[in-house]
Amino acid sequence: MNGNGADNVLDVKNLSVSFRTVRGTVQALRNVSLMVPKNKIVGIVGESGCGKSTLINSMLRLLAANSMVGDSSSIAFQGREVLAMNERDLQAMRGQKISMVFQDPMTALNPVISIGTQMTDILYRQPSSMAEKRERAAAMLGQVGIPDPVRRLDDYPHQFSGGMRQRICIAMALMMNPSLLIADEPTTALDVTLEAQIIHLMKELREQFECSMLFVSHNLGLIAELCDEVIVMYAGEVVEQGKVHDLFHRAQHPYTQMLLECDPARIAETSRDLPTISGSVPDLVDLPPGCIFSPRCPKRYEPCNKAPPDTFNVNDIHSARCFQVRDA
Repeated sequence: MNGNGADNVLDVKNLSVSFRTVRGTVQALRNVSLMVPKNKIVGIVGESGCGKSTLINSMLRLLAANSMVGDSSSIAFQGREVLAMNERDLQAMRGQKISMVFQDPMTALNPVISIGTQMTDILYRQPSSMAEKRERAAAMLGQVGIPDPVRRLDDYPHQFSGGMRQRICIAMALMMNPSLLIADEPTTALDVTLEAQIIHLMKELREQFECSMLFVSHNLGLIAELCDEVIVMYAGEVVEQGKVHDLFHRAQHPYTQMLLECDPARIAETSRDLPTISGSVPDLVDLPPGCIFSPRCPKRYEPCNKAPPDTFNVNDIHSARCFQVRDA
């Protein structure tokens, strides 16, 4: 997709990440490029093992010690190269400029420290008094829908439900009014009612705080409901990306098409069998020579087995990594 770099909070180009293991080098990400525009929500969707977590950990430079980042990789945040930052610059960026909401609210909070202490600790960079910090923490709890927030600052995580804990985690992530909020499958541990509440809350907070969001999920329904743009990943590659409405109605990559067909919300008739994508994810230590999806693709033809395809534009707001788009 085309875009003006000055209008983007985050601009990732040709990001490749691999890990040294006893079996060999695991090529977790390969030439991933994406943009997060200002005040937009970009969704990343894909099945388990596609590289979503590696991607967001790369953005915060939180990769494991056995990781290797490609020489041509670039992660620009507000015009600054994250991969070239020293430790002091990274500490100033994390939490203050980029915040994260983690997947499991049951384990994201320290069980032996009160909510108020955990929230005010986030403001350690601020010269405010403790009374002012507690006042801000209570105000944030109120904004995410926690009743009686002043009193509840002294409560502990076990005194809140799962949905309330996730609201607290969102409040903590927004305490410093970051430019980018990364949400790593924030509704996975919640039931559908709480899930809907959290999605509605995140929509409201995006407007209120005017921050960009990177929303990671395997739930296509949530992506369609919340996001402005969507990026589809498979086995460490971006296979398709575009505006949500255009991609969901005009999916071009066979993997995206099959992923949409597997969405239970699209099943019109009652059935004992759920649709699946046949085959298995390729071994990232020993990649196939052609298209990464070709071993499972029902539409593969001669070019697919010879070399990986480039990314081809479907239109100005939609692109896919597939020879069918080139030959259409």
